[in-house]
Amino acid sequence: MKEFLSHFSAAVYWNIPYAETVFGFDPAESDTIDYTIFQRSALSRMKGCKIRLCQSPLPAGAAIARGGKIIASPELLFLQLASELDIHRLILLGLQLCSHPPGAPAAAITTKEKLSSFLARTSGHHSHKKAWRALKYIENGSASIMESIVYMFLTLPHLLGGYGLGGAAFNYEIRLEDEAGKRLRQKRCFMDLYYKAAKLAIEYESFAFHSRPSEQGKDAIRSAILDRHGIEVMHLNTIQLYDKTACKDFVLNLSSRLDKRIHIRTEKFDEMNDRLRSLLPRGNSLSD
Repeated sequence: MKEFLSHFSAAVYWNIPYAETVFGFDPAESDTIDYTIFQRSALSRMKGCKIRLCQSPLPAGAAIARGGKIIASPELLFLQLASELDIHRLILLGLQLCSHPPGAPAAAITTKEKLSSFLARTSGHHSHKKAWRALKYIENGSASIMESIVYMFLTLPHLLGGYGLGGAAFNYEIRLEDEAGKRLRQKRCFMDLYYKAAKLAIEYESFAFHSRPSEQGKDAIRSAILDRHGIEVMHLNTIQLYDKTACKDFVLNLSSRLDKRIHIRTEKFDEMNDRLRSLLPRGNSLSD
């Protein structure tokens, strides 16, 4: 192997959900093709491409053959883009790489465990330390870009602009009793974010899906059923999330229910929180 498709071109191949929000642009619309090479001699036959030289050995499976091409694995892609993205976008990238529909973990591009195993074998590579830092804040199972961003707001430490309310799990499965299952026409439901110790669920409500009366009614029935299971549900809607003051009010209510106090002591919080806010999609993506 002398070269392989890498960086943003590999990201296009892996079809990362909502890549345009993750990166701040749509890499599929780029005219540039990214390759990584191991020998400088390859430069002469790769004109018109953006080339990076890799001088450190890579573990087996770091680049894989697909469709007649050699492509950076999702795990190598994460490490490579650590040098291209700021810490917030890198965390969001990791969350999207590990995302999948509720109850379908096999559909994820990769997992936190695979990322961790890969990084453990690639010390010495550029931006390795930054990738390890981002991995601390990545979890499996987000079902949407908005769930990923809400998770970041709630759980990231104050130094990164989050509110430090860790412990939430994505799309935690709740098995429904026979009667409740029949009323909702399903045997299980998934909480967008769930604090298991507190038995507290966070449900994100988008404009498009939850504005319909039928869905509002279904949400009310589900909340009542979960209440019977001893689970409290807090609803966070799009207007609250996009309004900085309303979002903070929601977080303060959440922290009270979690019996946690928020003491922000870092001077960087406002700057970092604004950077987090810059990730919020605009336009059509508001409905997701």
